[in-house]
Amino acid sequence: MLISKFKVEVVRNILGKIGFLVLLLGALVGNAVAQGSFDEKTYKIKPEDILRVQVFNQQQIGADIPVGIDGYIGAPFVGNLRVEGKTITEVEAELYQLYVSKLKLRDPIVSVSIISYRKLKANVTGTVQRSSEFFFRPGDTIMTLYSASGGEVPDQSDLRRATLRRQGSIELIPIDLYAMTVLGDNSQNYELRDGDILNIPREQKNRIVVLGAVKGPGLYPYRETMRLQDAIAIAGGEIRYLSMFSKCYIIRELPGRPNEFMRINANFVKYIKGGDFSQNVKLMPGDLVYIPETNTPDATQLSSIFNSVFLLNSFSKLFGLRLIPGQ
Repeated sequence: MLISKFKVEVVRNILGKIGFLVLLLGALVGNAVAQGSFDEKTYKIKPEDILRVQVFNQQQIGADIPVGIDGYIGAPFVGNLRVEGKTITEVEAELYQLYVSKLKLRDPIVSVSIISYRKLKANVTGTVQRSSEFFFRPGDTIMTLYSASGGEVPDQSDLRRATLRRQGSIELIPIDLYAMTVLGDNSQNYELRDGDILNIPREQKNRIVVLGAVKGPGLYPYRETMRLQDAIAIAGGEIRYLSMFSKCYIIRELPGRPNEFMRINANFVKYIKGGDFSQNVKLMPGDLVYIPETNTPDATQLSSIFNSVFLLNSFSKLFGLRLIPGQ
């Protein structure tokens, strides 16, 4: 039986469409592999992505089009179309309608694919070596971003109180970078998302103040296991013929009692000459260490010492403090 010329054309057309769909599927699979974990069908198009628009049997319509910063593309022969925030399936449906209504195409097979994703960006702010915007790849993590920033600024960064903010959210996710970098705990080493902001704040609480007859009075970072001897050393040590180590003071806020302080007396001479380790007092964050001059200040003069603390440490809580008798 002879096959009519019409049936032959129908078969060719069907086979042609099948071939086109096979090629399109291959391109989509290859692109998905190249882009890692991205799901192109559910991905929301963003500015700076590059789209490939094709219409079967309409070669003049095919084009690779970048998405503008405003979220629009210049679709071939039909003008500007907003694509930001849409999936490729949604864009295909809109282009289908436009090609039918404006170009009078009959049942066009429209294909939209993403041939290049915008570069993924994340920011690091706060007390780091390089506070800036960084590009990253799918699968990169917080530690990747932290390393790119050059790490914290020594003695200034509070690694335990870092935060992560996702794009479009006001929630701050607590991140303990100290646990990651020092203790090897990667439980919070989350995978990065486009638009993430990692902030490492300035250290505010882990400080001690050293005042009085030392070479470098001022505000210094607190370190665990720090003692009176360490505080004197980082402040430059004694001023010869002026420092009175036998009557040192350590002023410490009472736990759970804001603005109430105790005074701890320490005879550092007994520690240096007599080996009395109890005089080498273990310090706590926020302690004020005072090394008096040979004219030791009495209790009434301590208020002037605290006034100096206000200027150095910006601890407004010290105003109106009430001293509790020391040990």
